[in-house]
Amino acid sequence: MITTHNRWVTLIWQTLLAILMMQVCRLLYFYYNQAFFPNVDTAQLLRLMQGGYIMDMVAIGYGFILYYLLMVVGAFLPARIEQNKWYIAARHTAYWVPFTTFIFLNVSDTGYYPFVLRRVNGDVFREFQGKSALSFYKDFLVEFWPLTLAFFIILALGILGYRLIRFQRSEKREIPRWANVICSLLLVVFLFFSMRGRWDFVGMPVSVAKLLPYMSEHSQFPLVNNAPVALTQDGMSRTDFKFYDKRELHSIFTPYYQAAPLAEGDTLFGCMQGRNVMVILMESMSKEYIGFLNQEIKEYPSYTPFLDTLLPQTLYAQYGFSSGKRSVESFPSLFASLPSFGGTFNDGDWEMSNYQHFSSFDTGLPLALMHKGYDLKFYHGDDPGAMGFYDFLHKLGVDAEYTGDDYLRSHPDDKRARMGAWGIHDLPFEQAMAEDMDHLKEPFGALFFSLSNHYPFKLPSGFEGKFKEGTLPIHQTAQYADLALKEFFDKIKDKPWFKNTLFIITADHTNQSDHPAYNNLAGHAAAPIAFYDPQGKLKGEIKDYVVQHTDILPTLLYLLGIEEPVLSYGNNIFDTKADHIALNYFQDQYIFFAKEITLTMTPNGDIKASAPAPYLQTEPDKAVMPSSEVQEHYTRLFKAIVQDYNHRVFKTSFSIKDVLPPTAKVE
Repeated sequence: MITTHNRWVTLIWQTLLAILMMQVCRLLYFYYNQAFFPNVDTAQLLRLMQGGYIMDMVAIGYGFILYYLLMVVGAFLPARIEQNKWYIAARHTAYWVPFTTFIFLNVSDTGYYPFVLRRVNGDVFREFQGKSALSFYKDFLVEFWPLTLAFFIILALGILGYRLIRFQRSEKREIPRWANVICSLLLVVFLFFSMRGRWDFVGMPVSVAKLLPYMSEHSQFPLVNNAPVALTQDGMSRTDFKFYDKRELHSIFTPYYQAAPLAEGDTLFGCMQGRNVMVILMESMSKEYIGFLNQEIKEYPSYTPFLDTLLPQTLYAQYGFSSGKRSVESFPSLFASLPSFGGTFNDGDWEMSNYQHFSSFDTGLPLALMHKGYDLKFYHGDDPGAMGFYDFLHKLGVDAEYTGDDYLRSHPDDKRARMGAWGIHDLPFEQAMAEDMDHLKEPFGALFFSLSNHYPFKLPSGFEGKFKEGTLPIHQTAQYADLALKEFFDKIKDKPWFKNTLFIITADHTNQSDHPAYNNLAGHAAAPIAFYDPQGKLKGEIKDYVVQHTDILPTLLYLLGIEEPVLSYGNNIFDTKADHIALNYFQDQYIFFAKEITLTMTPNGDIKASAPAPYLQTEPDKAVMPSSEVQEHYTRLFKAIVQDYNHRVFKTSFSIKDVLPPTAKVE
């Protein structure tokens, strides 16, 4: 331990110590998630750490402000006051509370990244409203024990470093008052610009543009950022792009859809009129776990024996995609044909004045069904209103739900059915759901969101050892979710309403991954999408183009013969003349998939093209860069979609009233 009477030496050292520990957390973040950053070599990592220093000083400047204040004010106080044990304790606390918190947040975020492919942000508090953070972290500490160990090691190193240089004020003033005044002013200036994240007054504070020189591609932004700064941000930055004028934009893309026959004598249009509709949204059931959808890959393991037998009886997409990495992002895309592009669509999420139109949508699947007299009900094994799911659906006309509370009221003695803080496990809940659906009046719309295939990936009591182990924790819960679905169909197959029901089976998003074929952008979004008609009218494979969540609404309206116009960013999957694409948002960038190409767009509007992923977007022999004409076509479409979407967020709305039909003239 070194004792010094110079407070400025101590202050500089303790600031450097905080910076060093933040950089250690960044290295941990990188090496733990290295598979997601294949293009980052040692030289590039050093560049990212340079940019990371800027973001770290933003966090340190704000987080340690009380510590700096106590150190500066102490220079002008009598020694007896500054050396008082309470003053010293306050100074230590002002340093260690943010220091420990920042390490904890960064280490926790390290384990969170593989699930959402972004830094944790302010949305997480609303996304998990009503849930106990303690229950999550209790599982986290055990499941991710290497990160727990890393947290305590980093904390111990910080304590040793803090004790290395100790400030002890001398009874005799050794530094002149004028020198303390100058040092204090220099510290204020340094902190002011550090908190701005830039050494000028030109642009916005903490501007991503200032960090671009440190990144070789925008997907590396999470490595530059840190959890304390990210948590102060709501979702994503959004720009009202001006790629095209109104007339040209309208000629390229407009989110308007009205179901109609695709040709004279079209027998598919309206062929499902009056049929019941059930949407089965399976938690985290990535395409990666389903053997039937990966038959082209040699010796591919499967964790879904039931889906492997059911999918051949359905109309399924070989190249299906989810529209986000979180459950709250799947609901708007599935039920209102709106890609979230990083937002969640809960009314309380966006409070800034220029986001007032974000949840102004007034069309969607539930509304279309309600207008046709459908009896609508939402089934979810969680608590009532969990994560805003029912609030969202209620806005679209769903007036009834069956939740975990309803299950427990009718099964008060079934203590084993509870899945920790989340809700009721899939198998018992789906059995109860099957019974409750008997009370729905036909035609009905049943919307079901499963639960068990979710972190912490724990099987219910009595199922340990009943499934093959797999290579990831999720592989066993995927098998359990598959079994629960099998038991559900076994229970309803003889019910009078079964054959009169059209089932849509998909996943909300992807999750844990370890197969090499899925280690790419497409693999992070590849999800099953299937239409199951027990009468056998729909059957086969869609492989000539990609299919996305937003395609489900227009496709269903076409099959049901509902001609009500809707706002839709998807297409009818039977329309071979449409541009079939898939939209997503993760790694802090917009993402566009087509069978021929993958495009990414940064928040600044810079677009990068790459070849499609084999097996996930196209056949392996076609996974090559397309011609410049194809690139130009899809780039124009991508720009138009993002411009239209963001302009509706800022300036107009997602109401069908503000959407012109493709044939309308634009002044």
